[in-house]
Amino acid sequence: MACSRIVFLTLVLSVVSSFAVQVPVFLWGDRSKSVPESNPHLKVSSNDFRVILKHELQDDPFTVVFIEETLSVEDFSRKDAKGETSFQYLKDNVEDSVYLPSVENPLSVLNKLADPKKVYRAKLTEDGLSGDFHADSGKFLFINLKDAREGETRADMLLRHDDFIGDLYAKLQEDNSVVAIYTAHFPSWTVPDTHSRVRRQANETQANGHDYTLDGLRLYVQSIDYGAMAANGSLGNLISSSTVFDNNNTVVMNTTMQFSAATLTLNFRLQAGYWFFDTVTFQQDSLVQELAAKSEVYALDGFAYRCGERISFAATNETEYNVTFIDMKVQPFFKTLNASDMVFGDSFNCVGFFTVPIWSGLFVVFILLSITFYGIMMMLDIRTMDRFDDPKGKTITINASD
Repeated sequence: MACSRIVFLTLVLSVVSSFAVQVPVFLWGDRSKSVPESNPHLKVSSNDFRVILKHELQDDPFTVVFIEETLSVEDFSRKDAKGETSFQYLKDNVEDSVYLPSVENPLSVLNKLADPKKVYRAKLTEDGLSGDFHADSGKFLFINLKDAREGETRADMLLRHDDFIGDLYAKLQEDNSVVAIYTAHFPSWTVPDTHSRVRRQANETQANGHDYTLDGLRLYVQSIDYGAMAANGSLGNLISSSTVFDNNNTVVMNTTMQFSAATLTLNFRLQAGYWFFDTVTFQQDSLVQELAAKSEVYALDGFAYRCGERISFAATNETEYNVTFIDMKVQPFFKTLNASDMVFGDSFNCVGFFTVPIWSGLFVVFILLSITFYGIMMMLDIRTMDRFDDPKGKTITINASD
């Protein structure tokens, strides 16, 4: 019985560990500056992160930990309508910082590393921090940034937190050696509600799509629709195309697609290892409209973006003029114009892998495994008879009257 319980506990722990929290960590301040550059494709385990922290905090600085409720790599790459990030202060200090895109349970490591007698915990409120602290060497200050306000967007909240982090760090650094850490409890990236999963097998509609290999651009799309208000239509055949690189620095690319009905200019930019498909310039006769993407279209450099849904670019004025790419796969090539080199890389899909049905299936499987192991435990606990009649002795006799 005891052995079966140990086996069951081991199974549960292995399942729980497979769902370890992976969140980014941003570390800066009076640090060692000898940690190697981070690799966005690698995950940092809890043990590796503990080694990094011990090295960075070997001089016993005052350590302040800013904790978001949720945070993901995608939050750092998001831009507002003006192209500005919500983390201007962190962006200005990125050269002197350590950025780890995916760390396993960083808060658990920090809590174990900090001396409980030298820990302050506070929460950000409308009136400032909820508690007092002394910025002494070797002490830790954990600040929970859980103060979302009614009617405030996530971008505005992150921008406000970024300003708070910059102001507090500047005050602390006046008289102390300070190391700051920015991380979160859970990742924030989720599948948008407007998206749904599609079947992966090929079908007739996918076979009827168009595959364009243009100058510096590879584009597959089933159809491209355009319209204003209720007047929608499909663009004609592609006549010609041209590509313009901005100042030959291969960081901004504008690909013009000339159709029989209109002209589209697809505007791409390369930044921080990611390419972004932000806007489309639509031109029809004398009408010129700058259309912005309703949802973010981006991927790592060398990767493609794939979406079986409708990707729309719309104007911000009252005409609501729009261009919609249906069942699109796109990848810009900033370093080559050779068509033979323009092969689609691995795809970033607009639909995440762990959808609600998948999580539901995993939950049901976990329940069935729990029931199965509970049944096995009960079977192992069955006790058989350990005493029997002596075959050489007198036979046990039971009278009918009894």
